[in-house]
Amino acid sequence: MSSSRLGLSLVICLINISKARRKYVVENIAKAALLEENGQKHPKVSVLNMFSDQDYNRSVITIAASVDTLGRCVLAACLEAFQSVDLEVQEGIHPCLGAVDLISICPLSGVGVEECEAVARSDSEVCVVCDTCGCGLPQVHMALTAAMGSLF
Repeated sequence: MSSSRLGLSLVICLINISKARRKYVVENIAKAALLEENGQKHPKVSVLNMFSDQDYNRSVITIAASVDTLGRCVLAACLEAFQSVDLEVQEGIHPCLGAVDLISICPLSGVGVEECEAVARSDSEVCVVCDTCGCGLPQVHMALTAAMGSLF
């Protein structure tokens, strides 16, 4: 049975983090996306994959979540990244725009591109306010990947 028949509105999100060489930092960022404010695992959120490239010193965390919870999950991951990634000492062959370089949000099931765009816009406004590095560079660059229909 498909998730749309179950009434779930699912999205997938790829968060590009400017850190790979310290695995525990990447894992803590992913963990932050999974947890509710009370510290319990959120039932509508899953980390599907974490890929780290040591040369680039970047990681991509792939999250699947209901559209109504994704925004909070992304913000929690971004806040953890802002606190954990020191751009002053960040080295890698890929230039970084911030602790979080890019966030792509795509519809999976029961949700349209417009809803993904609304989450991306809302999160990007909050993340810009959360710029804590003091270096004058953006800490996060939001992007919307517009998929035609759902992926599955």
